[in-house]
Amino acid sequence: MVRFFFRLYIYLDDGKIEAAKLDHAQVTQTIAAALTDYEGINLAVPTENMATQQGNPLLEQVRRNHHATRSGDIYIIQDPYWFLFDEGPIASMHGSPWRYDTHVPIIFSGPKIEAQNVHRLLHPVGVAPTISALLGMTPPASAQGSPLQEVLK
Repeated sequence: MVRFFFRLYIYLDDGKIEAAKLDHAQVTQTIAAALTDYEGINLAVPTENMATQQGNPLLEQVRRNHHATRSGDIYIIQDPYWFLFDEGPIASMHGSPWRYDTHVPIIFSGPKIEAQNVHRLLHPVGVAPTISALLGMTPPASAQGSPLQEVLK
């Protein structure tokens, strides 16, 4: 039933589920519940109704990593400081909701940018609008953040 596992998402084989005449939502829920019992897995979340799921503060973090058409069927939240690969070409994992994995340093450098440290919460979605503002152009249509005012001074 599982096609593959990539970047904390499990992708199910819809053809096999359909051929076995099983309910996709029930298969997803059953696998997610079983995975949650494994050591090192904090929670496994079906993504089918990601936008409406409530009850766990980690879900908001998971929603930020989820894309409705590209993400898998089940998202795995590993326990803090757990690595879900024994060996192979993967040397790091990203995408967990834990603070150590969500902290992103943002650095701007240029001739008209003043050296400074900013001690407020910033989000990476502000990078594209900030670069656009520095260049005097319209941000990309899909840009979601606001320009970082500290950089534009």
